[in-house]
Formats: sequence, structure tokens, C-alpha cells
Amino acid sequence: MKQKRQLANTPNQKPFDWNAELIGQAIFPSVRALPGFVSRTMWNLLKEIGVDDPQDDQWYNVKIFVAFYEKLVEEYGPHTLYDLGKAIPDVAVFPPDIQTLEEAIGILDTAYGLNHRGGYLGFYRLVEHDPMRQEMVVHCYNPYPCELDRGLLTGLGRKYANMARVTVDTSRPHKKMGASQSWYRIKYS
Repeated sequence: MKQKRQLANTPNQKPFDWNAELIGQAIFPSVRALPGFVSRTMWNLLKEIGVDDPQDDQWYNVKIFVAFYEKLVEEYGPHTLYDLGKAIPDVAVFPPDIQTLEEAIGILDTAYGLNHRGGYLGFYRLVEHDPMRQEMVVHCYNPYPCELDRGLLTGLGRKYANMARVTVDTSRPHKKMGASQSWYRIKYS
């Protein structure tokens, strides 16, 4: 019988490198996967911030996407950003041998690193897992908004578990209160 276990220590958090880049394939397929009106709205917002011809195989400065996410929340609210995050696992490529939510979250940081280059932009860490209670704690330290991360984790839960409910642990620092990190509790079945 598996017991609750701590999986990772929290490393010292270095500052983000705002010269780092994100590959278009990390976000554009997710935008395409959303319903027509929502997708068109997002393409228009990208155009407003200077991405006239989005290309999946092109690298973009991470500040462009941070500005895009901020504008998306400002104009359409956090639920739209949450929906975008949920769409990411539906179009992202995962190794075929990934079968469980724990495995998927376990490789999330590696996937994050593969989609960024040119500087440090934080991490995703599974820090606690209690298989008996079907609960996990994930620590996200990155420049992206809380609702995008929560949506991403929810999407992974829906892909690799029957059900997943992801909440922000408000007893710890979180992005909604201005921190550069958030801790998420995932209850799954």
C-alpha cells in the first residue's frame, strides 16, 4: 500500500530571464483547438501585440505571451485563460508510455523546458502525492498567470485521470496575490 510522500524539494528560485523565448507550437495549436469565436478573438489579440503571422516553428520572446495573457484576462476575464490552459494537453505531444496523472505531471517540467530556450523561466514540480487520498500538490514557479497553470493542470487531470479538481492553495504565496509562484492542490479519481 503506497503512502503519502514528498517528491521534490523546492529549489532556490532564481529570477526569470525576460530574454528567454517560447516556441509557437507551445501555444498556437491550443488557440486553434478552441471554439471559432474564442480562437478568432485570441488571434486578434495576438495581432494587436505584434504577432501578425503566428508560426508554430518560430521562437518568440516570452514577454509577448505574458502581454498576451494579461490582455486576454483584462478583456475577457480569467475563465478564458483557464480554458486556454485546459486545451494545451489536448494538442500537446506526450510520450506514448505516459499512462497516469502522476507520470504526466512528472514530465511537465521537462516539457516546459523543451518549449522554452535562452534563459531561466522557472519550473513545474510535483512536490507531494498521496495515492490513497488521490491528491497531489504541484508547485509552479513561472511568469505565466495562475489561471493558465490551473487550466493546464486541469487539462492534464482530464486526460490522464477520470476526474480532476485543481484549486490554488491560498495558504501559500500565489500569483493571484502578486507572487511569481503558485501551489495547486489536485484531487483526482
